[in-house]
Amino acid sequence: KEIKTESELFTKICETFVKEIEHFKFSWIGLVEKETFRVRPVAHAGFEEKYPYSVEIRWDESKYGMGPTGMAIKEKRPFIVNDIENDPGYSPWRKEALKRGYNSSAVFPLLHEREVVGILNIYSEKKDAFQGDEVEFLKEAALDIAIGIRSLRLEKELEKTVEELERTTEGIIWTIAKIVEAKDPYTSGHQRRVASLSRALAEEMNLPREQIKGVYMAATLHDIGKIYVPAEILTRPGRLTETEFGMIKTHPQYGYNMLKDVEFPWPLALAILQHHERLDGSGYPQGLSGEDIILEARILAVADVVEAMSSHRPYRPALGVDKALEEIETNKGKLYDPDVVDACVKLFMEKKFKFEHYLEDDPSC
Repeated sequence: KEIKTESELFTKICETFVKEIEHFKFSWIGLVEKETFRVRPVAHAGFEEKYPYSVEIRWDESKYGMGPTGMAIKEKRPFIVNDIENDPGYSPWRKEALKRGYNSSAVFPLLHEREVVGILNIYSEKKDAFQGDEVEFLKEAALDIAIGIRSLRLEKELEKTVEELERTTEGIIWTIAKIVEAKDPYTSGHQRRVASLSRALAEEMNLPREQIKGVYMAATLHDIGKIYVPAEILTRPGRLTETEFGMIKTHPQYGYNMLKDVEFPWPLALAILQHHERLDGSGYPQGLSGEDIILEARILAVADVVEAMSSHRPYRPALGVDKALEEIETNKGKLYDPDVVDACVKLFMEKKFKFEHYLEDDPSC
């Protein structure tokens, strides 16, 4: 089983020591608390009967901070007690330790970036248990544990950084989308509704989580290239001339040009470039066909058509969802990806999908 958290790592280590070395009766790992000068137990294995939870263990200058654990933390080195019964420094914990059959103990600091972040405590039923090679072995083990802690914490920090970057990226994408929609009031909300349906389609198709997010982000920006199309053409009622429609058809290429040099974790630029391509090669701007069109773009194509036909446009009233579904079913396999069409029909007919009306300032939609 892959270890992913500090808790899993610590528990596994404690269990291994107690199981593999016969005279090791109990093992526990604690984390150092700087504010309170306490040591907080986080994992243990073996015979303990609530030890160390029933005793006071600190690393300050009180009598509870002058024992092996406290000294190991303060001096950043191992502390060995091979005779708990007679060691004067062990008096605050002697009664509880002997009651549980502990006769020797060893404490090893766990260092992360030269600071003690935790301790490894091991107790033996034997006196004089911790000698020579065994101590060296345990010192090496403590170093390995510290490396494990460092790796897990770095991984956690990296994940947090990636999440923060993704949130920032999504916020920027959302802002750009609102700028595009502000230029074309007739399609206000269009990109968000297409994004909503695109995400639902990707989920229905059981795509990986990151790919679903990429589909959603691409859909949110799929008409970004319309920034370069004159507003009077975008909002003109009635049919466009061939020249005007030719200008409209430039928006996927413009969108691609705007984003192609930006390093997103998803193929946003390519999906935007291809969202008006069709399986039979009749789409634009490149006349791609079949598998040459990436899946994200094939999903956007269906979502874009269904939303556009369902909504009001300057040159016509809304045609409704039924007409939109009829369009994609009629052209399934010809213009539109069959798997995407099937997922779309299922969403509307069986799962009763409805376009949601999002708040304009909600980037989490």
